[in-house]
Amino acid sequence: MKLNKNLVAVLLIGILSIILILSGCATKETTTQEKPTLKIGYLPITHAALPLILDAQNQGELENFNLEMVKFSNWAEMAEAIQAGKIDGGGSILNSLAIKIASKGVPFKSVLMAVRDGSVLIVSNDINDVSELKGKTIAIPSKFSPHYILLHKYLTDNGLEPGVDVQTPDMAPPDMIQGLASGSIDGYIVAEPFGAKAEELGIGKVLILSKDMSLPGSRSNECTISIRGEFIDQYPEAVQEFVDKLIQAGIWADENPEEAAKILSPYLGQEPGTILRAMNDPDGRTRYVDLFPREEEYKAFQDYMLKIKLMEKGIDIEEFVDESFAEKAYQKYGLEKQEW
Repeated sequence: MKLNKNLVAVLLIGILSIILILSGCATKETTTQEKPTLKIGYLPITHAALPLILDAQNQGELENFNLEMVKFSNWAEMAEAIQAGKIDGGGSILNSLAIKIASKGVPFKSVLMAVRDGSVLIVSNDINDVSELKGKTIAIPSKFSPHYILLHKYLTDNGLEPGVDVQTPDMAPPDMIQGLASGSIDGYIVAEPFGAKAEELGIGKVLILSKDMSLPGSRSNECTISIRGEFIDQYPEAVQEFVDKLIQAGIWADENPEEAAKILSPYLGQEPGTILRAMNDPDGRTRYVDLFPREEEYKAFQDYMLKIKLMEKGIDIEEFVDESFAEKAYQKYGLEKQEW
């Protein structure tokens, strides 16, 4: 049986169309698969604001990579996930904890600071002075946290010995409010918004903000954006875009705190008003500018960790801190490193 030539032509065109459509789908799928996913761990704190804002504003999809934010309840779990390679980095992660992870031989690098300031020492309402902390219990997020280091220096500067005059147990940030309310602890030092929340509930008050605590060589360098070396080496364009966008998000958040608070609310599990208070009451309580990762700041924290024997041996800070991505971003946006 002979087929009509027109019918044959129609059939051929149909078959070709199907092949082209399937080919297009395969190409699209391949392209999507080739786009890496950057898995970034975070705790529900304002220090993690920038990658969370980036995630919300871009629905996790950027030009050179997909962003997946992975929530943790405490620093120990996040550190274990980084060390095991289950996630690619922390955004943010405690700078001293990041140094500790790198000291274990994990290929881990800081590419940007996550925040300036943004932590607080909260105490029960009957405590009015640092001298009254003697015999008290002040919870910390981790021994390997800048919060503990800042608290250690603050106490010793005021004649109190941590672990002797003041007990400093580890506690997950979300548990600190309940601990203070129940009286099982007398205070805590932690990242926001857990300080602002205690104030709102009336169960505690600010004894001192981290912006008013000092460590020689560092200006409130508390948390870092750090990524495993394998991801950096394999996907440098993705890391550069990540750093670029984080810096832009920081400038935007600093200029638009109310909008930023609304975006962060579902991630942090707090009302926008609580987050806004944590950011700018008083002014400068938390800042997201001047995030260049200065080697000397990390060295200052490592030196103090060695001094109080949190580490037996230091790491090569120049190897740990990769300033190149921030350098390119600062040049791209015409930003200048602040002198202080």
